[in-house]
Amino acid sequence: MGDVLFTFEVDAAPDAVRRALTTTEGIASFWTDEADVPAEVGETLTLGFPEAPLPFDLLLAQSDDKVIIWRTVTFPPQWVGTDIGWELSGGDGTSTVAFRHGTFADETEEGQVAYVWGQVMVQLKRYLETGVATPVFMSS
Repeated sequence: MGDVLFTFEVDAAPDAVRRALTTTEGIASFWTDEADVPAEVGETLTLGFPEAPLPFDLLLAQSDDKVIIWRTVTFPPQWVGTDIGWELSGGDGTSTVAFRHGTFADETEEGQVAYVWGQVMVQLKRYLETGVATPVFMSS
């Protein structure tokens, strides 16, 4: 499978985008409301999803002003070793967000991966521009 890529503009400063991608409040506001987000590079983000048999564990591999990279370490099996990342640019209240989920094994086929990531990116943009938390995945 090839990489999943999205690039979009958002009416929010890069620092606000970074906080949405690296804090429990941020992740729970657009992605899943079951999130335990680490503070430091090298620590593990744990995400719960309805109907998923196990939580997703992602290692925070890089986090700075411009790049955030999570590396999948345990689940789902076809994602283990893949990188989920965002590159941020912009200023003056607007940002460009470049998203990439890649390094899949060639034999991996995930028909829904791009579709679901598209939904997550829409919710991220909505959260950043309105402040309204509407995660794609909710436990209740």
